[in-house]
Amino acid sequence: MAKTPHYYYDDEACDFVLIEHSRKHQLRKIGGFVAGAVVLGFVFMFGIDAVYRTPEEVSLKAENARLQHELIDVGDRMDKVEDQLGKLVESDQNLYRSLLQANPISEDVLQVGVGGSDAYEEFSSYSPETASLLRQSASTLDKLERRIALQTASYKELLPIAEMHKHKLAEMPAILPADGPVVSGFGKRMHPILKIVRPHNGIDILVPQGTPVFAPGDGVIKDAGRGGGLGNFVRIEHSSTGYVTTFAHLSEIAGSIKRGVTVKRGDVIGLSGNTGLSKAPHLHYEVRDAKGKPFNPVYFFAPSMTPHEYQSLLASTAKGTTSLD
Repeated sequence: MAKTPHYYYDDEACDFVLIEHSRKHQLRKIGGFVAGAVVLGFVFMFGIDAVYRTPEEVSLKAENARLQHELIDVGDRMDKVEDQLGKLVESDQNLYRSLLQANPISEDVLQVGVGGSDAYEEFSSYSPETASLLRQSASTLDKLERRIALQTASYKELLPIAEMHKHKLAEMPAILPADGPVVSGFGKRMHPILKIVRPHNGIDILVPQGTPVFAPGDGVIKDAGRGGGLGNFVRIEHSSTGYVTTFAHLSEIAGSIKRGVTVKRGDVIGLSGNTGLSKAPHLHYEVRDAKGKPFNPVYFFAPSMTPHEYQSLLASTAKGTTSLD
């Protein structure tokens, strides 16, 4: 089809002149038209999308934004829980297991289940932002579940050990068995009656005759009666600790105290006196192991005293050179 010719009027020539279009001019004109059409298309498309978006689409978009916000909030809260759980794990390792003399949990066990291939690949189909949030939340939750399971198992292991230590602490002869000053300590002393220097395998507590004598820890009566230089005596076996305590020169043994009877710390087992090889009313008190090896009873009193009281007691027991029995 032939193109329609176009003319313009030339005033100088007083005539119509044919307009000749160059190819470059024509391409520029076509390009401008196409560019304008593209811009108008985008404006039309996004304008229609904004104006004609359905209520369901608007609701879903708002719901998605809300869910993303909730995921961020849940992630923050799980991070705080993880921090608290980390403190429990640290206490378990550095405090409870040290006090209870239990082996620490190895680093290999602590890290069980950590690392490996991508366990959250199913989230890859979501938008990058949503996928990242889901991965982070799922990873933190899995880590919390592992650590909670591990800590639960650890506490189950420690409970019977703690119960055993609780029983052991209750049986430890940790208090003075009578209310009075210690006038003769552990070690070699001059015997006031035999007039020879010999090992004094306990301490002498100066108290008036008839003063109550208490069990220094839970235990079972191993023996009670009268025996030679000890006079009236009571022995208590503290089996879980491996110690046996002896109370000598009693004026009276409590009526309920017989072999095999269980006693608690603080129970009255008798009254102080001056029976046996004794120079004056007092209580002679010993602590030995199951094989009969004697220990300085003063060392067991530290938990029930202030540091100042304990140092004063140590100083007073070191002074005397003569015992009362």
